[in-house]
Amino acid sequence: MKLSLFISISHFAIYCLPAATISPGLFLNETLEGEGDINNFVDNTTLFSDPYFLRRRLLETTSTDKDDVRENPLRILYTITTLSEYDKGTRATTRGFDRLMNTLVPVVKEGVVSLISKGYLVDICIISHYTMTRNDIVIKAFPSNVNIRFWDNAAPISYDPEKRDSPNAKLWSNTLGLARQHRFVVKDNLFNYDLFLNFEDDMILSADIIDNYLSMTQTLYKLREAAPDKVDKKQLKNFHGPLTKDQLKRCYPGLMRVEVLLDEELFGTQKDLDPVPVANHPDIDPKPCCHLSDFASSDSRPQKPGSDKLFLWETSIAALGVRHIDELGWVSLLRGPRGRSGDIGLTLVDFWNGTYFGKDRRPSPGSFNHMNNEGGWMGTRQQIWEWHTEICLGGFLPPFDSPHYNFDGLDPRNVEFWSGGLNLFTARHACNMQRLVSLDPDNFARHLIYHSANNKQRQLSVKKNAFIKINDLYGQLLTVSKDAENKMNESSGH
Repeated sequence: MKLSLFISISHFAIYCLPAATISPGLFLNETLEGEGDINNFVDNTTLFSDPYFLRRRLLETTSTDKDDVRENPLRILYTITTLSEYDKGTRATTRGFDRLMNTLVPVVKEGVVSLISKGYLVDICIISHYTMTRNDIVIKAFPSNVNIRFWDNAAPISYDPEKRDSPNAKLWSNTLGLARQHRFVVKDNLFNYDLFLNFEDDMILSADIIDNYLSMTQTLYKLREAAPDKVDKKQLKNFHGPLTKDQLKRCYPGLMRVEVLLDEELFGTQKDLDPVPVANHPDIDPKPCCHLSDFASSDSRPQKPGSDKLFLWETSIAALGVRHIDELGWVSLLRGPRGRSGDIGLTLVDFWNGTYFGKDRRPSPGSFNHMNNEGGWMGTRQQIWEWHTEICLGGFLPPFDSPHYNFDGLDPRNVEFWSGGLNLFTARHACNMQRLVSLDPDNFARHLIYHSANNKQRQLSVKKNAFIKINDLYGQLLTVSKDAENKMNESSGH
């Protein structure tokens, strides 16, 4: 009966249902009575409007206590979307390179093995544009206690939205829409897992990254419980002090993509840094993001790079500011969200020291060159439910209806809207949420996520002035946070 219920919801993601849905007893997950059907859940949403229940469920799905993880392991569904089985030679890749076995499998396995070692239960769903013919080989590459499901030939069939009114319009395999498909998998599995990871096939995750995300999410929720419903207009303009419940509800831990510099002489990074001094600090620990097991390392993925080899290219100190938040300390607010018509008191203000830049203005919040995409997104079940029902325009899960979506979400949008997390942190027809990056040195390292293809340094070599080493950026952020602290003390009379 459960199988027929899931089919009635969405035939799209049937291949990525957990084994428990198909055959009870074959899967480790427990589900509450009647919890396997989203329509049944929607009929009982009053349960999820109770503040005590929300707190209990969130704390259950964000516990980082080692004893609790062993006794009540968090259940994770890790979904990977992949376009090509073999590289096509575009975007500085090698034509004919076996992407499935040499990128997807070792990259995903690195994260899965790390998570299992910390006591998490992990299942995998692989969404591919191509026909999956090597299922058995992929399954054998992973630990035997990992359930792997496949959804192949998953690109939706549609008319080209820009040509659909033409009498000669033809159906096509919408590869841009492939990036949308993981949302059907999340919806159909929302009550079988505690945490959802949804990433491109070359992004490396680690238990340290997940632990940091959950710990910070838990802190944000505790802050929200004690936060006021409203603050005065003056406080809304401050980069420190209390945030409202609604502001905190729209905050979540952010990630910054990094690559490992393979040839400093050939590719290199900024020779002339942006005019913000780099504060002295210990080198950022490269282990959480970028140290790999033997099976995941290769000529193009060094096993143990130093932090002096880590760089990013999608934002800079010219755009980033800082804010002080109780219990989190100084954080950087990643770019993307902005004030929208009708939204009052929802966005956060940060401190940006324009004196370093003279007449140059700060890039706009929506500057595509500065609002780094994350190569994916993650969220707890509770977060996703709030995103869908309370925060994101048009919802976060299907169906994708007008006016915020057209053609069931197959209207022209860049891939990163779905696969890079832009849906969460941009404003237009989106969630307009605020990503936070902790400036605590240990936690900062756990906001870095490794783009293991290491191809941006080749593909974007003419733009290497935008490449900045992570140690330099972190030092600049520390300088700005010190400036902000001095400003805060001045305003308080200290």
